[in-house]
Amino acid sequence: MRNRIVQYFVEGEDEKKVIDTLKTKMGLVKPGKVQVLNVVTEEISDARLLALSPGTTTVLVFDVDAGNVDILNKNIKKLKACNAVSNVITIPQVPNLEGELLRSCNIRKIEELLNSKSRSDFKSDILSVTNLDAKLREHDFNIDLFWSATPGQPYQSIENHAAQVKQKCR
Repeated sequence: MRNRIVQYFVEGEDEKKVIDTLKTKMGLVKPGKVQVLNVVTEEISDARLLALSPGTTTVLVFDVDAGNVDILNKNIKKLKACNAVSNVITIPQVPNLEGELLRSCNIRKIEELLNSKSRSDFKSDILSVTNLDAKLREHDFNIDLFWSATPGQPYQSIENHAAQVKQKCR
């Protein structure tokens, strides 16, 4: 991915917030545009493909605890057939964003990351927190453990290419 455009498609606003923090404030993933599109429940529209610049690397970040692998495979096939797309990178979150953060931070429960009162509060807390990078560092965030798991059924055939977007630590 030499100096090419990177387009992340992520499941929700919470993933967008995490990736924006990892790329901008922490320098741990390759820079690029982040858009919310759940690639395991929604098909990529032709209009979205037309908006891609030539040479774009697309990065699909998705949870494996829900959704439909057939829709994901259609999206991968459609992206690979698009002339503007130079590469399609898949990153399964096993089983979801919270699981990834539990694995990569020194916490026992997801609520500990942001001192949330409950799991549902965590979802809104992550969107409103202004120092997510500091919270991740405070809990010993390890980029090598983030996006490192291999998914099980029915996503077992989808490879985890997260290493292609991870940057060397600053």
